Amino acid sequence: MHQKGFTFLELLVVLAIIGILSVLAVPDLTAFSNRIHLETTVRDITSDLREMKIKAMIERDNFTISFDPENNSYDLPGRKVYLPSQIRFGFGPGVLGPPGNPIETPEEDGITFPSNKANFYPQGTNSMGTVYLVNNETLTMAITISITGRVRIWKWGGGIWK
Repeated sequence: MHQKGFTFLELLVVLAIIGILSVLAVPDLTAFSNRIHLETTVRDITSDLREMKIKAMIERDNFTISFDPENNSYDLPGRKVYLPSQIRFGFGPGVLGPPGNPIETPEEDGITFPSNKANFYPQGTNSMGTVYLVNNETLTMAITISITGRVRIWKWGGGIWK
């Protein structure tokens, strides 16, 4: 008489295979999570830059975002924003800048705005510069803002900015 089902040994083998596959998949999930954190942080900073430009024009006043690479943060009027622990201002190995014309290594601290401050004026103009951000996986992204206020997001990959 044959009984249907699995033996204890068969169950152990299946569990061992699942365990091995899980261990192999975890690094991919970590890299994915780090990439998502970087992309989210870049979008948040981009949103803050655009908000300060609009606020300067509406309120007819100067506004500044001060970047603080040493403390991994930036200051907006009335609040301080800290970057996630796996993100920092800077860039990975081999990255060239600026994104529109990559010819040299970017500023060491990852900020090219004068005195690390993005200034916004009532006339709709602003200081121009780039903010470079890198994650633990050395994936680098950049945010550029032109003199006219155009904000653009870039991702370094394959030796070029995309």
